[in-house]
Amino acid sequence: MRKLSDFDLKLLQVFTTIVETGGFSAAQFALNMHQSTISTRMHDLEVRLGMTLCQRGRRGFRLTPDGEKVYALCQTLFQHINHFENQIDGIRKVSHGHITLALTDNLATNPDCHVQQAIRAFCARYSKVTLETVVWDSYQIEMMLLEGKIELGITSSEVQKDGLTYTPLFSEHQSLYCASDHPILQHPSPITEDDLMLYPLVDRGLSHHITPLSHCEAMPHLASSTNMEATAHLLLSGNFIGYLPDHYAAIWVNRGELVRIVAPDWEYKADFHLTTLDNKEHSLAATKLIEAIVENHIDHKAYLATS
Repeated sequence: MRKLSDFDLKLLQVFTTIVETGGFSAAQFALNMHQSTISTRMHDLEVRLGMTLCQRGRRGFRLTPDGEKVYALCQTLFQHINHFENQIDGIRKVSHGHITLALTDNLATNPDCHVQQAIRAFCARYSKVTLETVVWDSYQIEMMLLEGKIELGITSSEVQKDGLTYTPLFSEHQSLYCASDHPILQHPSPITEDDLMLYPLVDRGLSHHITPLSHCEAMPHLASSTNMEATAHLLLSGNFIGYLPDHYAAIWVNRGELVRIVAPDWEYKADFHLTTLDNKEHSLAATKLIEAIVENHIDHKAYLATS
């Protein structure tokens, strides 16, 4: 037999339907064909293959030994065709998808954050996907995920919420900072709790009791912000002390504009997670970006462990 044509595939589909419905009569409804047309198609197929595939008569419809082998091959063939079509459909959908990636602010200066590398790898493979990035605080990202308005975000949450999946990615160390001329620097190091209570603190807001000083009622909480850049502005004003990620604060520390307060008992680590909705079937584009983010952070951790 020569190479399969489109017409040959259609004949094989007719044959497969006849077998699976149990005969020519039953196949009429499944194929929406007259029985005479089905008989003609089967005759054409047997001529093209050079073998008898089935017998029908008073004893009913039954496959010949050759017919059983051809039917088994047809099942394999159509499984491969379905897989191929699904893969092509997947590529098409990924290539023309749209993703919103929500991030907490000021991650770019964290050497352990490899979101940039993940985006680079993703865009290299799926260059036609439109990608929107937004910067919100963790609580906003979680709410948008639970409402189904976005598919993935990177959060740092003190309390993980029901209905969301949190995949660990990286962490950052946060310390207390102040302006270089702040009066707290006149106290001997290390700074004590009593020293801290004398000065206004930039806190993280009512829904973000994440820092070690958030629950200190004696602390003058005269300003709050969930945004690291806004916190930096307040600290640079010279009126407040507050927390910043060490990697981010280094910008102003190196300029001599901010100083890390030596208070090791009041420092803390913030963990960041790729956050998605539980049991949600993601779009193909989002699935591929999720995979890229996880792979880039796992690969980096594996590299560090072996180096």
